[in-house]
Amino acid sequence: MIVGSNNSGKSTALQAMAIWQFCVDQFLISNRRGSKGIQVVLPNFTALPLPEFNLLWTDRLSQTGKNYVYIEIDLYWKTDNNQESNFCVLLRYQSPQAIFAIPKDGWNAFSEKIRLTNFPGIVYVPPFSGLEPHEMWMDDGNVKQQIGKAQPGSVLRNLLYRVIDRTEDSKEENNNWLEIVKKIKDWFGVELSSPNYVKGQSTEIKVEYKVNKKKFDIISAGSGFHQILTLLAFVYGYPEVTTILFDEPDAHLHVNLQRQIVNYFKLKSDKQYIIATHSEEFIKSVELESIVSILSGTPKRVNSNFEIIHALSEIDNIDVVRTQNSPFILYLEGEDDERLLSVWAKILNKTEVYEKFYPYLLGGSTKREMKEKADRHFNALKQMVPNIKRAILLDYDSDEVAINPDEDNINLNEWKRKNIDNYLLVPDVWVRAIANLMGENENSLFIQNYKTLIEDFYQGQNLTLPKGTTWKENKAEIFKVVDGKKLLFESKESLFEKIRLLSGSSVKPDRTTLASNMKYSEIHTDIEQFFINLEKILEQSIPE
Repeated sequence: MIVGSNNSGKSTALQAMAIWQFCVDQFLISNRRGSKGIQVVLPNFTALPLPEFNLLWTDRLSQTGKNYVYIEIDLYWKTDNNQESNFCVLLRYQSPQAIFAIPKDGWNAFSEKIRLTNFPGIVYVPPFSGLEPHEMWMDDGNVKQQIGKAQPGSVLRNLLYRVIDRTEDSKEENNNWLEIVKKIKDWFGVELSSPNYVKGQSTEIKVEYKVNKKKFDIISAGSGFHQILTLLAFVYGYPEVTTILFDEPDAHLHVNLQRQIVNYFKLKSDKQYIIATHSEEFIKSVELESIVSILSGTPKRVNSNFEIIHALSEIDNIDVVRTQNSPFILYLEGEDDERLLSVWAKILNKTEVYEKFYPYLLGGSTKREMKEKADRHFNALKQMVPNIKRAILLDYDSDEVAINPDEDNINLNEWKRKNIDNYLLVPDVWVRAIANLMGENENSLFIQNYKTLIEDFYQGQNLTLPKGTTWKENKAEIFKVVDGKKLLFESKESLFEKIRLLSGSSVKPDRTTLASNMKYSEIHTDIEQFFINLEKILEQSIPE
């Protein structure tokens, strides 16, 4: 499993292996000897879609003066006796339409390597593309060309036909085809019909499926159905290959289906599957040692040992992957905390700091239980990410359940107020948020009724700002002890409910909207101090 964010290089790794296999196939056809390479012209290059060859080179730099910049694709594998072997392909740029390819160690070395029983055979499966309404039969070269153009959907029927065409078994006895039919039935509840094509007579390949005895062409099905068909067609249409490269096969798939698919491939030990993905379900569903992370720009295999295996009961693979590049984790009570902090970070110009921390939600419970849960998770995570640093942020609630960390404890943080909602107890913010939701100016006549309601609410609750203070520095005791969550949102008499009723349910300011409408001068120093603590944690990790 190659794991990384968008544009991190996952597909590049798979495409390099696809180019390697293309060159091996060309070497076999050429039967070349000596020291010269073979010429590959762009129209015949079926490994991936390119308008011109110099796009294969970093910064499109293919030659400097008289010196060529070569591309080397060196593939390693284990032999039958568990020894390491390799074969390297060398590419040299000639023109936008042509390159030269040659075995780096010469043609004799290639002839020896290709005879090995476990010499790799690779097929690359690009991300799914849409189906064509009609599909003529194509030979393997044309099919590879369409796949190389990243259009596997345009030859899906050919790929399915390939499953039954490459064996002398009847459709009823073709185990590979029967397995595809079975899995489609299991996962989608429909009956897949055999590809209908008679060589020398038919003009196109037809593939249909049945639902309640009614037949439909496969183009009528959904994208998830098409995606699964494509994956299975490659697996069973290329029985001779040793390795299949899946580029983001999770696209278009529901999370439950993602889980089923990866579990299915885990059980198929006759082939190796190399999967580029950023799907959390895919990452969670494999053994940790099967993951190679390229989030940091450099491939890192996540190793395991006894302590790590024991620790896996506490953490998911996604926690490891998310913290390898930026080894900082922030334990929060729930989603509201994450959303509000994200907004406040932007207003306080602390987004870069905040986004270095992977937010892990503790999901509520008592303060002691959440603190213990965070400790267990963090200690387990340190087994796999030894340099991990953390911060914990909890509500205050009451003296009976408070954690009361020391003032200089930057890792364990506790709000000075009952809960995070108490920092939204700023009447001007509510007026401003409502005005923006209604597309009005704060002084508009349409806002006056809401402004009066808000002022009356705050005065009635004795939540007015003391003289000589600001919302940023306000330390009035009542703002610490009231339950902002119930007062503002959750009780029948909450401010949110009063505004909703006044507007006929057309105006409903949520927590994120309110936070987004706060000014710097209205964000309390408690919040600002929390981000300062995060900065200090980051500074501690910088080598002297």
